[in-house]
Amino acid sequence: MAADRGVRPFAWAAPRLAATSADDGRRVTMQTLIRTTASAHRLASVPEAWQRVLHLADRPTGIAVAEIAGSLRLTLTPTAALVAELEARELLSHLGLVGDDGPCLDILLRIRTGLENL
Repeated sequence: MAADRGVRPFAWAAPRLAATSADDGRRVTMQTLIRTTASAHRLASVPEAWQRVLHLADRPTGIAVAEIAGSLRLTLTPTAALVAELEARELLSHLGLVGDDGPCLDILLRIRTGLENL
């Protein structure tokens, strides 16, 4: 991971650090559900730190930004900025927010587990 080589987390998403909004105006928050949309060939050409996020988001139900932050041991602001950058580059898609269709016990349990592992 880039952090192991001394790169600060906010540097991974430098263009989006101040604006954690997707290009269509949706704000990226800790409850935002995202999913990888890029092909395997395209994923191979992105930086390693981005690949880790894209690998975590490669599931049919998506993953919450909070889960990504917990898995990568990052704070929410740089994680949201990174997600916004990946979405702008069409590597991720925005699925909605956790709880849009009622509480999702599976996601809440995954978030809790991630927080317990910190």
